[in-house]
Amino acid sequence: MNLTPLQAKVFREAGDLLRGLKPGDDLPSERELAESGGVGRAVIRGLFASLRRARIIKRTRNGWVLLRQFPEPPVSEEGSKRQRAKDFLLAELGSGRLRSGDQLSELALARKSGVATVSMREALLEMMPLGLLTKRERQRWEVAVFSDERIREMREFREMVETFCLKKLLSEKLPVGQRSAFEHNRDTTRLLVQQKHPTIKNILRVDLAFHRLLLEATGNSLLKERAAFIYLIIEFQLVSPFYTIEKGKLGLGQHLRIIDGILREDPASAERSLLEHLRSAERVFCAIVQQFRK
Repeated sequence: MNLTPLQAKVFREAGDLLRGLKPGDDLPSERELAESGGVGRAVIRGLFASLRRARIIKRTRNGWVLLRQFPEPPVSEEGSKRQRAKDFLLAELGSGRLRSGDQLSELALARKSGVATVSMREALLEMMPLGLLTKRERQRWEVAVFSDERIREMREFREMVETFCLKKLLSEKLPVGQRSAFEHNRDTTRLLVQQKHPTIKNILRVDLAFHRLLLEATGNSLLKERAAFIYLIIEFQLVSPFYTIEKGKLGLGQHLRIIDGILREDPASAERSLLEHLRSAERVFCAIVQQFRK
């Protein structure tokens, strides 16, 4: 399936919603996807044409219908290398191998992680907003001193954003497409919780998919930009050796209670479960941060 870079970007951003659909379900309209992705309808029409040629969707009198399970979105080689570099940095920080005050060389980090220097630089720049790394002009990167105040600010920011998105989502009747997406995430989460030995990688994928659904439910482009910061917080927790499968299952169990409140359209129950989940996540985050403050 050949996609332009812009179509591939929309494909990735809409993937959680579309993969929540089952064969036979109607797809969101071109207008809805265009607004969600912040692109013109011509981009969506081109994307739909590629999906039709791949026999993934078909056109009907009433719109587009899903023929078979929606595929995982394509990941560019460049994006994959940057993600690998970011995962390496997060794991090094979360394990305590990198600690406050350590100076970092892009070249040395790139060699150790097995990626190009440019990919490592991009990963370092992407992680800067998290506040774990700093860089002064013409100086090396350095692991920051992470204060209790910074942790508090991050907790308050994440709680404020995710709670707002949840309230916005449940302020009106839940759209069919979003309901299907949350149902799909619920079913996948249940399977992971029931498994004896799920992988951290699968927990990370499903955990991030849930928060992406929640954070992008408003369709607000500014919130989507801020959401990238929250994804970094989640990834930092989940790639740390401190984060165990037991902790992962506990978090997924909390997700199930939140989703149950969403699907029942019960704002009070969903918000109560979300706050419980965020405060549990904060304790894990604080424990991981201690690893590189020692």
